Amino acid sequence: MAGNSEKVPIASAGPEDLQQFMPPAYSAVAVKPATTGRLLKAGIAVLIAGAVLLLLGAVGAFYFWNNNEKHVYNVHYSMSINGKVEEGTMEIDTANNMERFSTGSGADEAVEVHDFEIGITGIRFSGGEKCYIKAEVKARLPDVEALNKDSMTFNLEDEVMPAKFEDRLIWVAAGNPLSDSAFLSNKIKDLCGDLPIFWLRPTYSPSGQRKRRAAPRQRQPATGAGEEEEDVEAEFNPENPYQRGLQGEEGNMNIDPMLDHQGVCCHECRRSYTHCQRICEPLGGYHPWPYHYQGCRVACRVIMPCNWWVARILGLV
Repeated sequence: MAGNSEKVPIASAGPEDLQQFMPPAYSAVAVKPATTGRLLKAGIAVLIAGAVLLLLGAVGAFYFWNNNEKHVYNVHYSMSINGKVEEGTMEIDTANNMERFSTGSGADEAVEVHDFEIGITGIRFSGGEKCYIKAEVKARLPDVEALNKDSMTFNLEDEVMPAKFEDRLIWVAAGNPLSDSAFLSNKIKDLCGDLPIFWLRPTYSPSGQRKRRAAPRQRQPATGAGEEEEDVEAEFNPENPYQRGLQGEEGNMNIDPMLDHQGVCCHECRRSYTHCQRICEPLGGYHPWPYHYQGCRVACRVIMPCNWWVARILGLV
């Protein structure tokens, strides 16, 4: 009987003996803090990783923006259109292989985007209800790096350049808008926005088809030429390939003659000039020339000598 009445003292009971008397709730409470700690650590790790990714993205975006800015050059100039002086700007974007021209201001502003990558030029007039495109030659702008240059904005406002028109060539919009604009670049789509896009078709007069296009260069008076040579000698810069060309020297810079053929610049010109074109609306009905268009507007672009064009990008002039 004594053997059956033996009991285990509570003081001598071990942890394994006590655990069998604990209710299940105690074991659940003991596990919960460990799970919460792991979740907190995982959340902190995710926040740190997100912050690092945001920082890297900001640095990459800044580098991309700063790198693109190095390939964009602006030129400001003045021109005379029908006796009225207009301001114009040209933006050369070698990274995106395009040029942007803006003429006039306000209701008279005309913007032209020349996309050399796809060989399309887009034209839009302020307040207009249409956007126009026309085919151009495809080209590749030279990727010229800036050399120790404080500013990437140049001024040609010291002289008013005369506007040169192709009197025998007029661009007339097509009768119907473009149905599929998928082939256009984003630059031209941004220019046109929600406006309908129309192809431009060249129209020549009967005399213009038989006569060659007049050269843009004009002969200067003898006195003016002498004064011009004196100015060149007085301000001669041996680092300027444009002035080396005037002196009859062969510079170290080889200008691709295709730049002239592709309309980027003028290889044989010594002065800049503005090339303007008339863009008109179709009149409809009977179409004998010149009575099949109306509402003409003017869009202009500046054409610089090729040596001067490259020298200004280099920041030498």
